[in-house]
Amino acid sequence: MTPQKEPLDPAFLQKIVIDSTPDPGRFKQDSDPASVTLFDLGVVGAVESVIFVRAVKNGLKPWTISDGDVASSPATTVQQAADSLAQNAQ
Repeated sequence: MTPQKEPLDPAFLQKIVIDSTPDPGRFKQDSDPASVTLFDLGVVGAVESVIFVRAVKNGLKPWTISDGDVASSPATTVQQAADSLAQNAQ
């Protein structure tokens, strides 16, 4: 039996993105996801980006997404990363 997939709600996707960063505590409740970058949350280079993508993919289960479809550069905002999940998760 295939597991039931929950709808990909924007708040859920933002939570996956934030929780997958090295320093999710830097994102405060009143932070603007359109202005906080992954760099601000500790994704500062290639190694952190790879770890971030793996964590995102794990958080999305049972949904799947290709590594290259997760927006994960340090300059990417939380909102842009969440949008990439909404557009590409299957």
